Amino acid sequence: MRTFLPLCVAVLLLAGCQQSSNTSVTRIRANGVDALYSKSSLVDGVAHFECIASSSGTCHYLLLDPTCSKDTACTKPPLHRLAVAVGKTEQMAGLPTGFNQCVSEQPKEQCHRE
Repeated sequence: MRTFLPLCVAVLLLAGCQQSSNTSVTRIRANGVDALYSKSSLVDGVAHFECIASSSGTCHYLLLDPTCSKDTACTKPPLHRLAVAVGKTEQMAGLPTGFNQCVSEQPKEQCHRE
């Protein structure tokens, strides 16, 4: 019983330290070369946008309202536009839960499949 109580306390403390996270990777290759390679993650409410490769030298992100889909045109304006240079990472807090995003090597006005 002496070791059981400390073990329970340790498990409860670890449970309280868990982070909430979500990661998305976009990678487009052309002729064996990355035309776009981006990683974005949301960890405990802070979004991280990392541009690993882009044919233009910049990854362009459109952050959308949660009600907007990245596959169709949305009547609401983007929440934010973000340009991140290759090799850099930008962070942003305060985005609404469930926001959507799209990333491209050139700036876009809307997110949709072409």
